[in-house]
Amino acid sequence: MTPKTKRTILFTVLCLVAIGAGIGYYFYTKKPLNPNDVSPDTKTISTELYQAFAADTVVAKKNFSRKDEVVEVSGVVTGTSQNPDKQPVILLKTDVEGASVNCTIEGTAGNIKEGDTIRLKGFCTGLGAADADLGLVADVYMIRCYLIK
Repeated sequence: MTPKTKRTILFTVLCLVAIGAGIGYYFYTKKPLNPNDVSPDTKTISTELYQAFAADTVVAKKNFSRKDEVVEVSGVVTGTSQNPDKQPVILLKTDVEGASVNCTIEGTAGNIKEGDTIRLKGFCTGLGAADADLGLVADVYMIRCYLIK
């Protein structure tokens, strides 16, 4: 093997290592998308969001649960609570008795009360599990939500 061939191979390997290191650094330092900083990709109301998942979960996931897709949803508040991490959770009304759109809020929820109509945006993770034996219906879950003023 000639010295020129050895240098070419060494240069090529070093370039590939540098490119790989650059790509690795980019993904290591990349911050997650903040739904509060971008405009929503999809706008809907809570009853339509729930009906989409109840009718066909696969199609609804393609429409609302794609990676990094911010969904804006509006609806009437049917309840509020806190999760174990002390984050506010707001339940939005649907057309199905006992079902809701379950929205975990990042930050403060203000003084939202039952009966208020609100708009928020976040990530839709899909339809939760139901238990017919216990009479429980599934909720549609949204995470990392922010209130829209």
